Amino acid sequence: MRGALTALTIWFCALIPALAQDMPRLPLVGVMRTGAAANNEPFATLFREELVTLGDVEGRNVRLDFRFADGDDKRFPEMAEAFVKEKASVIVVFSQAAAHAAQHATRTIPIIAVAGDFVAEGLGASLAKPGGNITGVSLIEPELEAKRLEIMKEMLPAAQRFAVLSDRDVVAPARLQAVEDGARALGVQLQTVDVRSPADFSSAFEALRAGGAEAVDILGSAMLFNFRDQLGALALAYKLPAICLFPEMVVAGCLAS
Repeated sequence: MRGALTALTIWFCALIPALAQDMPRLPLVGVMRTGAAANNEPFATLFREELVTLGDVEGRNVRLDFRFADGDDKRFPEMAEAFVKEKASVIVVFSQAAAHAAQHATRTIPIIAVAGDFVAEGLGASLAKPGGNITGVSLIEPELEAKRLEIMKEMLPAAQRFAVLSDRDVVAPARLQAVEDGARALGVQLQTVDVRSPADFSSAFEALRAGGAEAVDILGSAMLFNFRDQLGALALAYKLPAICLFPEMVVAGCLAS
C-alpha cells in the first residue's frame, strides 16, 4: 500500500508547481476516502510523509483536505462537487465509485485514483494512455482472485466449502468470475455473500456460518479495507479463516493476504 502511495504522490506533486502559479493561496489537494475520520490513520501520516520526501509540506506549500464517506458511496458526488467549487488543484480518490464521482464533477481538475482495473471500469481508454484528466494506480485484481483461493486450499487442504465476501457495488464481474473459475479448478464449493456497507457485516458472517463456510476470501474494495478492523474482529469471533488483499487486513484479523 505504501508503494501505491509513493507512486500517486509523485504524479500529483509533479502537477502542483504548474497549478500553483498565480494562485493567491496554497494549492488544495482534496482527498476522498471511503472510510471514516476515526480510521484515517496510519494512512494520513504515511500520505503526509510521502509528500514531505518530495518537497511538499502541508501548510507550507500545499493544503490537504481529507473528506470521508463513512462507508456510503452515495456521498462521493457531493464531496467531488465541493472540491470543484473550492477549486482544488488535484483530487485524490481510492475507489471506483469515488473516481467516477470525481470524473463526473470535473473534466479539467487532475484526478489521481487507486482503483481496480482502470480500463474495465471505464476510468481510462488504456493503461498506457488513459486520456482525459485521470490517472493513477490500477490494481488489476482478477489475476489474484483464483490464486488466493489456491493459497487458502494449501493452508486448509481438507476444506471443501469456501466463501467469498464481496462489496458487490464495486466488484467487477470479471473478479467474481475468476473466483468461481478458481473454485471449480480446486474442486470446492463456493458461497458468495454480498455487503454494501459496514451495517451488513454481522449478517454476512451469520450467512457464512449458516452456509457452512470453512474459509472466506474477502475481496478487496475501499470500503472493506477501510472497515478492516470490524471484519477482522468478526472473522476471529466466528473462527473463520479469512484471506484478504492487503497486509493491513492481516493485522486487523485476517489469516493471510
